[in-house]
Amino acid sequence: MPSRIGDALYWHATYTPDKVAIVSSAGAQTYAQLWRRVCRLGSALADIGLRPGDRIALLMQNSSRYIEIYHAAALMGLAVVPLNFRFVAAEIEYVVNHAGAGALIFDAAFVDTVRSLRTRLPSVNGRYIITDGEELEPLGYEDLVASGQDTPPSVPADLSACFFQGYTSGTTGFPKGCVNPHREFADCLRRIATIYGITEDDRELVVAPLFHEAPALFALLQIFRGGTVIVTGDSSPTNVFATVDRHRATWTFMVPTMWASMIASEEIDRFDLRPLRLLLSGGSPLLTHTKEAILRRFPKAGLNEFYGATEVGLVTNLRPDDQRRKVRSVGRPVIGMFVELRDEEGNVVPQGEVGEIHIGGATIIREYFNNPTATEEAWKGRFFTLGDMGRFDDEGYLYIVDRKKDMIISGGENIFPNDIEEVLYRHPAVEMAAVVGAPDPKWGEIVVAAVTVRPGATVGEAELIAHCREYLSTFKVPKKIDFRDQMPMSSFGKILRRDVRKYYWQQQEVNV
Repeated sequence: MPSRIGDALYWHATYTPDKVAIVSSAGAQTYAQLWRRVCRLGSALADIGLRPGDRIALLMQNSSRYIEIYHAAALMGLAVVPLNFRFVAAEIEYVVNHAGAGALIFDAAFVDTVRSLRTRLPSVNGRYIITDGEELEPLGYEDLVASGQDTPPSVPADLSACFFQGYTSGTTGFPKGCVNPHREFADCLRRIATIYGITEDDRELVVAPLFHEAPALFALLQIFRGGTVIVTGDSSPTNVFATVDRHRATWTFMVPTMWASMIASEEIDRFDLRPLRLLLSGGSPLLTHTKEAILRRFPKAGLNEFYGATEVGLVTNLRPDDQRRKVRSVGRPVIGMFVELRDEEGNVVPQGEVGEIHIGGATIIREYFNNPTATEEAWKGRFFTLGDMGRFDDEGYLYIVDRKKDMIISGGENIFPNDIEEVLYRHPAVEMAAVVGAPDPKWGEIVVAAVTVRPGATVGEAELIAHCREYLSTFKVPKKIDFRDQMPMSSFGKILRRDVRKYYWQQQEVNV
């Protein structure tokens, strides 16, 4: 397999030029057409002053242009800085300036936000490129592509240079830029293709936001292998099912909240979903009842659940055969990755005990961009840590217990919210649950749970606390249940525990 992302696209454009590479709202693109547009875009970006090593910020919804830009960057030696399209202006300003991005490519939907930032993004230097609609500058995306040359650069991109600089969600302080070099990113594509058996005959449905690393990596993987990528920005169950049916998608990746929405939809039986052979879930553990529903609805499709992050790529995978045998596990380390669990002194903990997850392998970021302190804190010798806590069972399967910073210490007992949330989700009335520690003068912290209830269901605090007592030690049972209309959510479909926790700590007192 090629060592460069651009080389792979060139090979497919040369030997399978008429094969469809991308299907999107803009229509279908063959490999020859995609290669031509990528070359033109890359040369046009050079013409407006971008040089190898420069960074391009993207503020866009899912579209075929995302994949074009990723490939043009790989070809030209540029680094892509994708922005969460839910960012407010201050967050966009911070990331663009921190990255020193030399250009900003954005959709017309964000034109007002970009206009408000024009005097506050000095590194962009007027290189505002709008993908559609009214032009902010004389730089329209399609005009730029039309102005470029059909030939690739004469000098190949430096494989040691940054290719993907994704920003973490910033659970503490400002988000951190993860420097993913081209060589390691391409190596990750090759390994994942082997793990999941992705071939040129596959057709991937991309529905998760392409500003996240996992969806971007999977989309590039399918192009790398010569198959077809079907891109949609509409994650509603009806659209997802209809797209699978219409385009005969063979695999897709979604986060657990998206899978829960799909599997609960009454529309699911209206469409032919039999082409799906591979289902991927990641970002957070699948809830047990969601997993069971997926397995019942897709008995012939292989469900895989993985653990990874922007900093470390794909770390572990739980295979289809293990889904019911190892229900709460995220699997075993994939080839090329190593996992150790260590205590506070850095010693490897005995099997079965909880320790901080330390990760080693080929696809770990080089550094946090312009953040030597965070880089030094994360690297522990040859291993990298994200602050997650886990344990291994006797067969070497990893179980994510929680983030180290989410651990609750109540009366000297270490309590992990995931254990309690899993029990709450067993109650048929519970739709979402977030367990956090709240300040308490006697115990230091007490366990409280924020809960949303399923439509049409009713349940009271006493009933849920009694339910928890059936399955949990006394010190783990929530002292208080707060019912909410909605939960604070991240763009990747995770409940933001830090926002739930903040509510209680700002109050400094919880009445139970």
